[in-house]
Amino acid sequence: MSTPLLQVEHLRVTYRVARRKVVAVQDASFVARRGRCLGIAGESGSGKSSLARAILALEDQVSGKVLFDGQDVLRQTRAARREFRRRAQMVFQDPLGSLNPRLKVGAALGEVLRVHKIADSRADVQAQIARWLTTVGLDPAYADRFPHELSGGQRQRVNIARALCVGAEFLVADEPVSALDVSVQAQILNLLQTLQADCGITWVLIGHDLAVMRHMADDLLIMQAGEIVESGPAAQILENPQHPYTRALLASASHLESAQNGL
Repeated sequence: MSTPLLQVEHLRVTYRVARRKVVAVQDASFVARRGRCLGIAGESGSGKSSLARAILALEDQVSGKVLFDGQDVLRQTRAARREFRRRAQMVFQDPLGSLNPRLKVGAALGEVLRVHKIADSRADVQAQIARWLTTVGLDPAYADRFPHELSGGQRQRVNIARALCVGAEFLVADEPVSALDVSVQAQILNLLQTLQADCGITWVLIGHDLAVMRHMADDLLIMQAGEIVESGPAAQILENPQHPYTRALLASASHLESAQNGL
């Protein structure tokens, strides 16, 4: 069995809402193994996105441990945190909102390449931009386009290229296809699966669609009201769920699929 790239221990995420403390994630412990896809599934409000942001150190009110390659990212020095930001990246739900509307695609990629000192010369930057656009299935000529000139699927490919071009080896994809047309969703998911195999990335897929998790995830966490109620190999959980909430989610997904097929 592969060793964990990410190990989370007793993670707790809280928010202040109208002078009241709200617990978004309670006592979460799990691992993400190298070269595998960890799915995190649950209904809206279950704590999935809060958990995703916390493991990338994007939340403030967090306790517990987030060990990335053995180092606790919640207690890193500024220099170590900068290196972590390069190695661990996020792909957000809204592909348009994730891009600066004033920057062409090439400029957006070039900016992160320079910030992380991946490329220095203009020629090297241009070569890297062309390489990564090709890797995600886009013509390098798209570097000269603004985000509003692209389709939703093309924008999400740019976001994936931007995440990987800095040498990221860990990717958190938070509902990466929910804002896209159904016809495009499978293309983006298949791209992520191909990148997992070709680039050896470890990634976390946040979502609510268990049919997608069945196709994509190697391991799976089921979240309810901020807690992990079931975890293990995805195929095992989806074929033989042990928790009533997991069984309810599967029953709901099957009912929805049957209703759609009957239209």
